Amino acid sequence: MNNSKLDETFFGIHAPFLCQYWDAENCNPENWEYTPSTYGVKGVHLVGGPHMILWSELKRNWNNPGRKGGINFAHVEEIEKDIKNNGINTKEGSMIYYDVDTKDKTNAHHRELVSTNLGIPGWMAQAVKFDTKAAKVRFALKSNNRKNLPHNNSSSSDVETAVREVLELENTFTKDALIDEINDLGYHLSESTREGIRDRLMVEFLATGIEMGVRYIPHNARTISLLLPNIDNEWIKNIWKNEDENCLIVYMSHVEGRIGSLLTSNVKSLESNKPLHILFSVPTPEGKESIESKREKVFSTHMASVENRVLTSMGLGEIHRKVFTWNHPDAQHRFVAQDTSKEVYNELIYVKNRIFN
Repeated sequence: MNNSKLDETFFGIHAPFLCQYWDAENCNPENWEYTPSTYGVKGVHLVGGPHMILWSELKRNWNNPGRKGGINFAHVEEIEKDIKNNGINTKEGSMIYYDVDTKDKTNAHHRELVSTNLGIPGWMAQAVKFDTKAAKVRFALKSNNRKNLPHNNSSSSDVETAVREVLELENTFTKDALIDEINDLGYHLSESTREGIRDRLMVEFLATGIEMGVRYIPHNARTISLLLPNIDNEWIKNIWKNEDENCLIVYMSHVEGRIGSLLTSNVKSLESNKPLHILFSVPTPEGKESIESKREKVFSTHMASVENRVLTSMGLGEIHRKVFTWNHPDAQHRFVAQDTSKEVYNELIYVKNRIFN
């Protein structure tokens, strides 16, 4: 067959894909420098080689847990502008992946929307097969973390969501499994960002009663909100959920930042002649400290320091310490459970507030 016949056959096969922005060169996988990969994810298999596929041949966009924010329209606009100005970049551009069994698009959301806007009928694609849903989650996230056109790696929120999904799918809630998964799926993130994901997910799991082989739970605002629905005792029923009572959550790791809230809540309690009940969490112990000594210092040191500064600034003395409604005789303070070696995650711990109640 002569060259003209070859060209005619080539153009005939790929005619459905040709448009203003997609030419015959883009239809040839040999012109793409991107090489399809499983990204080292176990349970993922490439099926056949790269080939052109029409968007109409594919089905739904798979709901990727590793794309927490969904479509990034600013990124879509950026891709459109790049294609209009420079054409399809087969040197740095990437192929789309789709599930060979379902014909679902694994990671093509942005490029499909761009194609719709620009009238591009299809894209260079690679079919894949997944042994498990967890493999699909891992692959969908890792295959996004590479040089795109333009670049749009998974965010820390994307990685956090994907890690949570994988651990739940595989029921592997251990500290080591968590760290390994974050390091694998978030390899493109900084070490400090990965550590932040680790801390948030670890505390989230611990706060819902999952044992992860760690002793202390470093509670924060997010974990307390996860924890409270799992607590069913008299303090929660009679005080926390009682609209007639005044309550506040204080994280002692940020107590200085809570002084404003403490004083505002104190005024409200004074006006209603009611005690202020506080639910505390403390920083995890280090060295010779214990969780008990941390809790004792909340009143003996930290709350006393807040009181002393206010009293001194107002020229008041010890007799006026009763103006702080957390010292009210009827105040009922509690600490969240944080020592997994001897406390149940959904318990509340009582510690006496100096001599006041």
